[in-house]
Amino acid sequence: DFHIEQEHVHIYNMEMMGSIEHKICVRFRHSCMWNLCGTNLCGQRAFLEKIHCSNLLHQVHYSSQKEKLDMSEYSVDCIRNFSIIAHVDHGKSTLADRLLEITGRIPKADSNRQVLDKLQVERERGITVKAQTASLFYTFKNKKYLLNLIDTPGHVDFNYEVSRSLSACQGVLLVVDANEGVQAQTVANFFLAFEAQLSIIPVINKIDLKNAEPERVEKQIEKMFDIPGSDCIKISAKFGTNVERVLEEVITKIPPPNIDQKSPFKALLFDSTFDHYRGAVTNVALFGGQVCKGHKIVSAHTGKSYEVNEVGILTPEEVPVEKLYAGQVGYLVAGMKEVKEAQIGDTLYLQKYPVEPLPGFKNAKPMVFAGMYPVDQSEYNNLKSALEKLTLNDSSVTVNRDSSAALGAGWRLGFLGLLHMEVFNQRLEQEYNASVIMTAPTVPYKAKLSSQKLIKEYGEDEITIVNPSEFPDKSQVSEYLEPVVLGTIISPDDYMGKILALCQTRRAVQKSMVYIDEHRIMLKYLFPLNEIVLDFYDSLKSMSSGYASFDYEDAGYQTADLVKMDILLNGRSVEELVTIAHREKAYAVGKAICERLRDSIPRQLFEIAVQAALGSKVIARETIKAYRKNVLAKCYGGDITRKMKLLKRQAEGKKKMRQIGNIEVPKDAFINVLKRTPDK
Repeated sequence: DFHIEQEHVHIYNMEMMGSIEHKICVRFRHSCMWNLCGTNLCGQRAFLEKIHCSNLLHQVHYSSQKEKLDMSEYSVDCIRNFSIIAHVDHGKSTLADRLLEITGRIPKADSNRQVLDKLQVERERGITVKAQTASLFYTFKNKKYLLNLIDTPGHVDFNYEVSRSLSACQGVLLVVDANEGVQAQTVANFFLAFEAQLSIIPVINKIDLKNAEPERVEKQIEKMFDIPGSDCIKISAKFGTNVERVLEEVITKIPPPNIDQKSPFKALLFDSTFDHYRGAVTNVALFGGQVCKGHKIVSAHTGKSYEVNEVGILTPEEVPVEKLYAGQVGYLVAGMKEVKEAQIGDTLYLQKYPVEPLPGFKNAKPMVFAGMYPVDQSEYNNLKSALEKLTLNDSSVTVNRDSSAALGAGWRLGFLGLLHMEVFNQRLEQEYNASVIMTAPTVPYKAKLSSQKLIKEYGEDEITIVNPSEFPDKSQVSEYLEPVVLGTIISPDDYMGKILALCQTRRAVQKSMVYIDEHRIMLKYLFPLNEIVLDFYDSLKSMSSGYASFDYEDAGYQTADLVKMDILLNGRSVEELVTIAHREKAYAVGKAICERLRDSIPRQLFEIAVQAALGSKVIARETIKAYRKNVLAKCYGGDITRKMKLLKRQAEGKKKMRQIGNIEVPKDAFINVLKRTPDK
C-alpha cells in the first residue's frame, strides 16, 4: 500500500499544476477507501501529503522563475560573461553543474552529471565536444547579477570551440586538477585567454581526492603563469566545497562588457543549431541596442532580412523573454529556413539602422582530411542535407565536393584532428541515421611546381594537396613540403627516456626541455604532422601510464622527401588507399598496410595479392590465400597423372576467376589501415 501511495505521488507530480485541489481531494477519497478496508494509513497519508505539497511548491518555484524573467533589470554593470577552460577531464562540466545548482537553474539532485553535455556522443565518451551556454542569476551584496557561463571542450581537437567562446567573454575560470596539476592543454588554453586579454581566475579542483596536492599545483601555476598562489580558489566541484566563492570572485574580478547601451542593435552570431520546425536557432551576443519579437533584422553576411519570431535566454533550457539588451547572451529565432543563412561569426543588425559588421572569427585550419561517401549512391541527397545541418552546428569542418571511381560522388572533409573526425562520423550516424564510408585520413601537403604546363593549369607555382591520388609526379615538382606542428609534452620525469625515444622514431626535433617542478618536465618538439595525427597520443599515454599530456599548435611547412605509395589488389590500384609517406619510412608503412589489409579483406575463391608500390617498383607484398576444394578427395591411389590433371584443371579455373573477380574492401578497412601497432 505504501508503494502504491508513492506511485500516486509520482503521478501527481507529473500531472499539470492547474488541478492541485482536485488531486488532493481524490487522494483523500482513496485513503478513506483504504481505511474502510481495514488499513490505517492516516500517519502515512499525512506524511506523504506533506512531501507531495512540498514537491508541488518546488515545481512552482522553478516554473514561475522561468515565467517572470525581465531582462531589463540587468544593466551592463550587472552582467558578467565568462568561460570555464581546462585540460581534458579536470572537472569543467562538473563545476558548471554545481554553479547551475547554486543559482537555482536546476534542482539539486544526484543525477546532475554533466548537465550541459547534451549530445549522445558526449554522454558515451564522457567528453565535452560542443561549447554550451547557460545564463545564471545570482544575488551578491543585495544586488542581482546576470552571469553568462560558457562550458568549453578540453581536447586539443576542439580548440576552435574554445577560441570562439573566449570572443564572447571578459574573463575565464582556469580549472586545474589538484592531483594531475598543470597539463599541456591547460598551458594552451591559458595563452589563448592571455592573448585575448581576459581576466583569469585560477581554480584548483578535486581537493577531495586522496592523492590531491593543491600546494604543489599552486606552485606550478605561480611558476608557469606568474599568477600568485594566494589567488587560487581551492574547490571540490563534485561535493560543492567552496564553489560559492567562485561566483563571488567572478563578480568582483571579471569586468562587465564594455558596451554602449544607447548604440543601435548589433549582435554577433557565435553558434547555431537547426530545428526542423523553426529553422536555424542562433546563439547571439549583443554588442549594442536591444531586440524583441517583431523586429526586422538583417544578416551582414547574406544581406537577407528576417522578422524575429522569438528571443530568449538559455538556462540551460531555452526560456523565451520579451527583450534582450546590450551585453546579454541569448538565442534568437528569425525563420532562417536555409542552413547556409546562419553563418558563424555573422553580424545581425536592425533593418533601419545599418552598422559596421563585427570582425567575426578566424577560420579554423583543418589538420586532417578524409573522403566521405554514402554507402549507397541513392542516399547522396539525404547525406548532403545531413552534412549541411551538422556543419551548421560544427563550423570548424571544411567541406568540398569530391568523386571516386570506386565509391562514386562524395565529399572531401577537413577536420581539426582524428578524434574530431571520429566524433563527427558518430554524430552523423546517431543524429541523422546516415551510413557513410570514410577513407583513410591524410594531412595537407604542398608541392612547388617546376612544370610550366602545371603552373599554367593551377595558376600558381605552389599547390596544396589534400587528396593523395592527386599527388604530382617528382618530375614535375622542384620540392615537396609537409606540415609541421610545435608539440608540448608535460610528463613526470620517470618516463622521460621512453618519451624521448618515441619522439625520435617520429622524426621530431627537440626545441626545449624545462622542469616545471621537482618531478615534472615540459618538452617542446617540432613534429611532422603526419607522424602524430594518427596514434601518437595513444602511444604517449600507454608508455607513460596515462600521466603524460600532449598539445600542439600549427608551425607552418618544411621541405621533405615524400613519395606516393599505391596499394594494389591483384595489380589494380585502389584509389582510396593511396598514401603519401616519407621515403625513409615507405617500406615500413607499405608492409604494415599490406599486413592490415590481409587481415581486413575476407578470403575469396581465388588468391589475392596485396602489394605496396612506389611507381612501378613493388616494395611489399602479402598474399590472401584462396578457399580451395579438395579435388583429390575421390582419388584412392591410382596414377599420379590423374591427380595432376585434376589439380591443373582447378588451377586454370582459379586463374580465370582471378582475372574477372572483383574484390570488395570492407568499410572498416579504410579507418584501420593506417593505424600503427606498437611494434611498427
